[in-house]
Order: sequence, then C-alpha cells, then structure tokens
Amino acid sequence: MGSIPWGSLMTYSIVSSSVSADASLTTYNVNTSHKKNETAAQAINIGNLNETSSTISVSDKGLESSAAVSTTFTAEMGVTSLSQSFSNFVTEAMTHFQLYDGSNTIIADNQGTTEQQAAFALWVQGGLNLEAGTYTAIATPVTGLPGSPSLTISATEQQGTSLQVSSTLTGSDTSEFYNFSLSGGNIKLDFQTTSKSNAARVVLYNSTGGIVADSAGNAYQRAKYTDLTSGVGLTALSGDYSVKVTYARGANTTKNLDYSMQLYSGNSYAVVYKNKVAAQPYDNTAAGSVTPATDAQLYTHADYNKITGTAATAVNIGWLQQDKSMLDVFSSLTSADHTDYYSFTLQQGDNLKFGFKTSKTKNTTGLRAQLMNSTGSFVIADNYGTPAQQKAYQELTTTKGLTAKTGKYVVKVFYADNATKKDTPYEFGIYSGTTYKAQYKTTASPQTYANAMLRGEVGGAATASALASYLNAVTNGTTADSLTSALQSFV
Repeated sequence: MGSIPWGSLMTYSIVSSSVSADASLTTYNVNTSHKKNETAAQAINIGNLNETSSTISVSDKGLESSAAVSTTFTAEMGVTSLSQSFSNFVTEAMTHFQLYDGSNTIIADNQGTTEQQAAFALWVQGGLNLEAGTYTAIATPVTGLPGSPSLTISATEQQGTSLQVSSTLTGSDTSEFYNFSLSGGNIKLDFQTTSKSNAARVVLYNSTGGIVADSAGNAYQRAKYTDLTSGVGLTALSGDYSVKVTYARGANTTKNLDYSMQLYSGNSYAVVYKNKVAAQPYDNTAAGSVTPATDAQLYTHADYNKITGTAATAVNIGWLQQDKSMLDVFSSLTSADHTDYYSFTLQQGDNLKFGFKTSKTKNTTGLRAQLMNSTGSFVIADNYGTPAQQKAYQELTTTKGLTAKTGKYVVKVFYADNATKKDTPYEFGIYSGTTYKAQYKTTASPQTYANAMLRGEVGGAATASALASYLNAVTNGTTADSLTSALQSFV
C-alpha cells in the first residue's frame, strides 16, 4: 500500500512557501499504524505544533530598587511575548518596559510613542512578531513611586515545529484521526493527495470537539478552511486540536487514496516530526467492515439442529442491534444433517451483514446460504439463487451490507448442488453497523439419526425395521454408526 513520498508532489503550495526551515533543521521520524474503522478516541498523536517564539519573563524579588535589568536574546523569526509574574502591588505603571532590535531601535515601549505603545500591547498579549535577529529587553522600576520593585528578567526561546503526516485512506480506514497541541497564534495546513483535490474531506476540531474549519462544511467552516490553508494561516488559541481526514462525499471508498499534510504555526520552524502512518488494508468482507469494541463481551449458548428442521423450528440465535451486538454460529452439515435453519430478530438497525468465517469454514463453495423472511416463504438473498438473489447476497456479504428493515429473519444453510454430503464444519457471523459490544455465539450440534429416533422425530412404521438392523449390526460386531446408516433410508 502506497503513500505519498515526502516532497514527491510538484503542486505549488501557498502555505509551504510562506514558511522557512531553520538552517540547522532537526527531523524526527515516527512510524505507526491506523486502526480498522478508527474513531476519534483512537486518534494518533502527531506531536506539538509550536510557533517560533521568545518569552520575556519578569519577576519581582520583593525588594525596592531603581536599577534597570535587561536581557539579550536571538529570535529565529516568530512571536515574542511578555510574561509578568509580579506580586499584586506591582503594576505596569511601576515598570518601564522597552524592547530594542540589533540596531538599537526601540520597537516596543509602554511609555513611548503611540506606535511603540501599540507594539507593547502586542508584546504583552503574546502577539508581537519579530524578524530573525538579536534583541534586548529592558525592565526599569519607576523611581519616586512607593514600592518600586527590584526585578529579574530572562528570555526563553521556543523552537518552531512542523508536523507532517503521510498516510492512505482505504475501505477499511474511511476516516483517520490525528491529535496535536498548539503553542502559537495560528495554524497553517498544507494538504495534498495523489487524486483529485476534492477526493478527501479535512476537518479541524478544537479540544471540545467543535468544528473549527471544514473543507466541505457550511459557508463559515469553509471560509475558515480557506484561512487554514493560506499563507497567513488561521488565527487560533494555544491548546489541543484534532484533524479528521476522510473520503469526500460521493468519493469511491473502495479506491485507496494516498495523502500527505504538513502543519505549521508562524513563519519558521527548526524541528520536523515526520509521521508515516500505515493504513489498514482494504477488507471488503462483512467481517472486515466491523470492529469489536475494546470492552466487547462474549456470551455463549448451546443448541442442536434437527434433522427434520424447518424455518418454523429454526434455532433461535438471538437479537441483533446495530453497533451493539453481533450473532455468531458454529455448526456442521453431515451426511445425516443436510440442512440447518437459524432465526434471529433485527431489533434496531437498517442494514444486515453476513459472512462465513474462513478459519472454521474450509469449504465455502460447497455451502449454500439463504437469507429468508420470518416464515421462510421468501428468499431475500442466496449465493446460488436467481441473479437478483445473488446480487443481494453480494451486498449482504460485503462492507456496505444489505438494506433491511427491523423484524425476524431466517438463515438457511445447506449443501450446494452437486456438493459431496460429507461432514462440513462452518461458522458465520451476522452484523449490523461497524462495531459491537456483545457477541452472542451459538454452538449448534448436528443431530444424528440415532438421536432423532430416540426423540421420536423420525421413525413411523419403519422404526422397528431400522432398530432390527441396528441390533443385527451390534450382533455382528460392527459399529453403532450402523444405526445411522439404517435409519437414513426411512427419513
């Protein structure tokens, strides 16, 4: 299964051209895998998205002083903020703040010009953008005021990061989720696929699950997505976010879709996290489209199939609820037990999925399966039936499932035409939806002729003759299976 190699797409990107990598770029490679039918709760953490920034921290020693303190730092381009951790009695009015660039020009000053004061306001809010270069921050207590503080000042640099993902959507992975934490003032997304630009849908969520931007959402969400994929980026608050990548509405979900995305904050970065995420291979079977919940419970039940069984006497295997339960049956056709019937009720849901489990069913071509109405008078799906029934059976046994109404149904399993009537173990599952929390498994033993005779379910006038044959077999030292052989001709 392919994915887009890094840098393989030649499409011009407004986002990527708006950011620059540091000369001493550090790259970390991360390999992981998606879950089948992945949910938001199973999102893959792709790292911390940091905007290149400098934080000037000023703290109060608790003493009075008139001396100015300063610190010099080198900005890699990005945002500079002012973090004040003074005691309650200290206010900005007691301290003169100034920020100088390498040419000794005042950029921000809370007591300076209108422009400098506006820059200071941005500095305090953590939104003052700096070009790459050397800067000096100075904090001076205002003398003549009671309680002028003695200050310490320091600068902390935060390296910008880029979060990159390469993965694939498949029929078993129609939606994929990623989590990241933002420390910055905006988010930029560069998203590319190997197919049409509208083949995928991308949604950005905040920490509460609210939609921030959506490539196929309402007008407001689409406008935010346009901002997200622009050179300026989408203005955002620091915090936790998640991205959902899914097939666009109407896209062919049976066709793999390779994609890559890069996330940035600000205009530069020094660290790259490359996440190569393997997708689940496409499994078009009914079972392949269903994933049990992590806390799914197994409940077992034992029963037996009657040789003389009909739709009316079918083994009841339980109730089916979409995304809540699944039904599992294990049994065997034999030379005595040629046909088995099972009934179940679709209590809640709008689709049915059915499939033999190949690990226990070695000869699926020798088996014929029918989905019927509650009385067995109408065949809905049949793997060897009419063209319409075979088409319905194909839908029933694939990812999509067969559209169905709630109510009672019957499954009939018997030998296919021209199949050898020998012991043929089989196991099948019935599903609705894409997950389940309860698995109800029925083990149905095939009935023997001996058991059927003892229960009075076969016999009539020929029973005595069959019994005589059995006693004669015992007298001659042959096996008790002779009873079954003798009785077969009387049923």
